[in-house]
Amino acid sequence: MRNNTSLKLFVVTLSASFIFYSCQKSIDKQADFNEIGSVANSSNSKQGVTPYKFERINEHNFHSQGWKEQQINLVPAGTIFSDQSDHVEIVCGSENNSDQRLIQGAVTMNLPTSADPTLRRIRLRKGGYSGTLFADLTELKYSTYVIHNAPTIMVLQVDVTNDNTKDFNIFFEPTQFSQGSGYPPVVLNTWQQWDALHGTWYYEISSISGLPEHSTIAELVALFPNARIIDTPPVGHDGEGVRFTIGGNPRPNYNNTVGYFDALIIGTKNEQLSTLYDFTCSQGNN
Repeated sequence: MRNNTSLKLFVVTLSASFIFYSCQKSIDKQADFNEIGSVANSSNSKQGVTPYKFERINEHNFHSQGWKEQQINLVPAGTIFSDQSDHVEIVCGSENNSDQRLIQGAVTMNLPTSADPTLRRIRLRKGGYSGTLFADLTELKYSTYVIHNAPTIMVLQVDVTNDNTKDFNIFFEPTQFSQGSGYPPVVLNTWQQWDALHGTWYYEISSISGLPEHSTIAELVALFPNARIIDTPPVGHDGEGVRFTIGGNPRPNYNNTVGYFDALIIGTKNEQLSTLYDFTCSQGNN
């Protein structure tokens, strides 16, 4: 994450747990806890408004909240893994006005391969969910805003043998090519929310034979009732168990991708409310 003065981020300190709707508001307009907390019991909750517990993510708490960035370059000498990237950055981005509980901000996730042909992938990783059973997931959503090419892909590291090692990855790509012709198409220059919990996931990098090419989370649990997310040591392609990626095969599908990622929602059976991770920016950012 670059330390460009024009992209320096403003600290947002919100110590309470908030209830969430899906949009962005000015960071200068501080939330009133009583006002927002009452939403769950208001008539709005009967009109499809879902309560969430917020975690506001900014430049200063990015790493302490378990987020990491990664860039991968393929060069003649081999693969280079970097823990910093100019192409993953919290900025104000394109404002999403669909919900008054989001504070303005998003993560840029870009892959400018024309400027750097060695670029292969950029990643945003989230730790802290290691050991979470897939059977206990109640909500798994995120939002993207695509300017050019591809939406952000979600990847989960999976342990099914209960030995604290990764047995395989599964990835969710919110496109009609991966999800089927009846799936909503990616619309450029528009914020879209993707329900990954009920989507189709593809298997990769497996040490277990006989896996299907793809399945839903429910079908994964039927195959492996004890399947869980696993964090692993950050070596090469391994690391935190939840991640978001731009890049892959076939390469032209991801070249010069420009877009944003925001509002990751993860819910589990042991939590009363799902957590929404809201990336927040300074008004001076682009």
